[in-house]
Amino acid sequence: MTYSELKSLGLDLEQLRQLRRNVNMLIEDEVHESVSDIKVGSWVKINHKKCIGKKYIVEKINRKTYILADGKGARIKASLGLIEAA
Repeated sequence: MTYSELKSLGLDLEQLRQLRRNVNMLIEDEVHESVSDIKVGSWVKINHKKCIGKKYIVEKINRKTYILADGKGARIKASLGLIEAA
């Protein structure tokens, strides 16, 4: 949806804030569903330009981040939004 389409809806400020809250909740739900099957020991990929084509093992799962190992001894901290199952 483009800016002009939103503008043409004629929503007031409170309705726009509610729309933003709903969209943010939907995004969080999608992120949690996509990483819900990832457990400690799973192989994952990171959606970042520096990590293209690399796979990592999940070592620890925190509330907002994952601690990953590359198999060579290096550890990486990545947020939930960047993680995808390999």
